[in-house]
Amino acid sequence: MTGLANLVNLERAVKAYGERPLLAGVSAGVAAGDRVGIVGRNGAGKSTLLAVLAGREPLDSGRATRTRDLRIGMLAQRSELTGTVHSVVLGDTPEHVWAANPRTRSILAALLPGVNLAEPAGRLSGGESRRVALAAVLTGQHDLLLLDEPTNHLDVEAIDWLARHLVQRPEALAAV
Repeated sequence: MTGLANLVNLERAVKAYGERPLLAGVSAGVAAGDRVGIVGRNGAGKSTLLAVLAGREPLDSGRATRTRDLRIGMLAQRSELTGTVHSVVLGDTPEHVWAANPRTRSILAALLPGVNLAEPAGRLSGGESRRVALAAVLTGQHDLLLLDEPTNHLDVEAIDWLARHLVQRPEALAAV
């Protein structure tokens, strides 16, 4: 993570749950165009780091700053999806608009083959829900993508597609 013109910046960030510190004096940032991989053992604080970067978790101490009007797309490990698959992934975008977008069509074809867009998202299996949440993030317009284990519940073909897809995107990216 770089230090100049960061989209998001952490300075001496501290975050603990009870007596267990997950972030202890972390200083880091993500700049436009960065591609950051976050690795570590289970329970080391990777998901917490992404949530702090996204502004979804407050720090116990230290400082987190984001550029003005920063658009962050975050795929969390768990998502509670409500509404139809269409409303989760495409919002209220009419079919003639999203169907004319090659990126959107590619995302739907790769991640949601055979999934009925009119289906209630709450009725999907865990794997289908995860794919819908990933598709929702990828169809959005963001400056920074924060992806927490995006390959969970993907088959080999979808993982290959995702890798190729992410390489082509201009957004900054931090992924566990």
